[in-house]
Amino acid sequence: MLKAAFALIPLMAGYVFISTWLATRYLIKREDSQKLYIRAAFWGLWLFLLAFALSYQIKDSILLELGFFHSLMDSVPFEAKNDKVDTPFWILTLTTTLLIGTFGGYLLNWFYAVWVTPKKKLINIILDRLTGEKNPVLSEVYEHARRDSIKKAINVMNADLELILLRAMEENMPVCVTLGHGKVYVGLITGSIDPGDKRDMLRILPLVSGYRKSDDYKITFTTSYISLYDLCTKGKELDHLDPSKFEIVFPHCEIKSVNLFDINAYNASQSNSNELSNFPPD
Repeated sequence: MLKAAFALIPLMAGYVFISTWLATRYLIKREDSQKLYIRAAFWGLWLFLLAFALSYQIKDSILLELGFFHSLMDSVPFEAKNDKVDTPFWILTLTTTLLIGTFGGYLLNWFYAVWVTPKKKLINIILDRLTGEKNPVLSEVYEHARRDSIKKAINVMNADLELILLRAMEENMPVCVTLGHGKVYVGLITGSIDPGDKRDMLRILPLVSGYRKSDDYKITFTTSYISLYDLCTKGKELDHLDPSKFEIVFPHCEIKSVNLFDINAYNASQSNSNELSNFPPD
């Protein structure tokens, strides 16, 4: 039983660790099962060695406090006396391995979050919190680490679509989405960007929509949602709705192209520069 635990628990700990640690969390989602197994085993081995070192340092103070194990403390690691195995020590080591694997990733995430968050912003949100401002310090700091890790994973995996989407979110720019049947939507990304998400869906808040002509593939915009959103927030006719009710989700398999969209650049490239005059430039 103990031999099986030596193989299973480090592997489990390694898998939980790489699933929660932001440096590997997004990378493993596109890996095949064999590579994922090797990665989990690799990190599980290092976690086991770390747990072994910690357990060896604290075994006397921990195990001697437990009367049930006191009679079994007659051996040392890697030594056997009278063909006996130091069972309490190895149970402590395996338990420590599992604990490090379960919580170690989150701990490293918070260290990384503090490191990548701009120091001025970190000081400001902490001061806001201390002065009573309702600033979600923890979530905002953690979000910096999550986005930075996603960006690195996207670059490593050369995930071109996610790179464009992440850039649009960071610069608060709309994207122009062309679907396979020619329909075009320009809108703001509202869904999360995860390069390993197997759902393969894109969610946006549309600003304008139209279609590409079949002869020259130029875009013709037919519908503007801006005035509709104004009615939701300022008018009385649609005050029971909010703009989020108009979000649209596209499967990646139906998307033909995605690009960043700037209204000023678009109008400058058209013969009729006022085609989207009601579209907000910002």
